[in-house]
Amino acid sequence: MDGLHLRANAKINLSLDILGRRPDGYHEMDMVMQTITLCDEITLCRTPSGISLTGDDPTLPCDERNIAHRAARAFFERTGRPGGCAIHIQKRIPAQAGLGGGSSDGAAVLRGLNALYSAGLTTPQLCEVGAEVGADIPFLVLGGTARVGGFGEKLTPLPPLGDCFLLLSKPEEGVSTGAAFAAFDGAEDPPRPDTQRLLAALAAGDLPALGQALKNAMQLPGVVPPAVWEIARRMEEGGALGACMSGSGSAVFGLFDREGPARRAEAALREVYPQTVLCRPTPFGVTDRRGQPI
Repeated sequence: MDGLHLRANAKINLSLDILGRRPDGYHEMDMVMQTITLCDEITLCRTPSGISLTGDDPTLPCDERNIAHRAARAFFERTGRPGGCAIHIQKRIPAQAGLGGGSSDGAAVLRGLNALYSAGLTTPQLCEVGAEVGADIPFLVLGGTARVGGFGEKLTPLPPLGDCFLLLSKPEEGVSTGAAFAAFDGAEDPPRPDTQRLLAALAAGDLPALGQALKNAMQLPGVVPPAVWEIARRMEEGGALGACMSGSGSAVFGLFDREGPARRAEAALREVYPQTVLCRPTPFGVTDRRGQPI
């Protein structure tokens, strides 16, 4: 096996709560996360030595600043396998969106190198390696629907999100993750999700109740762009069962139970916000080009 073509799926946060700041500087999180069909495309090849990275986005760092590069290095350090890899990334997941774009690439590199080098690392072992590189990587290695705790390393699989459509829209303005956490730390009364209510809706397969339970503690006025609320309002007026910002922002997703309203809302929003796309939930974080897990 000399090369792989992979889909590195993005994620959304159905809920996001911050429980406090840890002694190590990370925040203690309580999140419900979902992988979605929006993806970067990764080409991964074995090489005799070294790690090289290229991409179709001129703003993409192609050295150790890139999470995919660091994930490859962590894989070789963990396994001791001789050899290297060449990574090419076609970016489809927008940056500064809260969709885990860089981490999805890192998860795909770990899954792919594990297959290319027949390393035999289990999913929990790959998650351990991923946690050394980025907080979202363990979940994106796992994929599906899960409750995520700690700084991202504690994973509890959940019942899958039902048959639905997810409309994503990102305003031009992004949000710095560091600035978003700092703003939360200084907020007097941040919004807090009712995680148990959301978990109950998931378990019951009740999409309307799930839509009403979507909430993100980092969706703070004065921190995220005003367009976040405008997009959410337009989604709900267009038939979304609920709409919420993902991660630290600034992408917003709307939950739809019917394709027709979702596509009409997509067309209307794209006229104002070009980075708008309709996708579906997926049970996998990383797949081949046919959508099969790797």
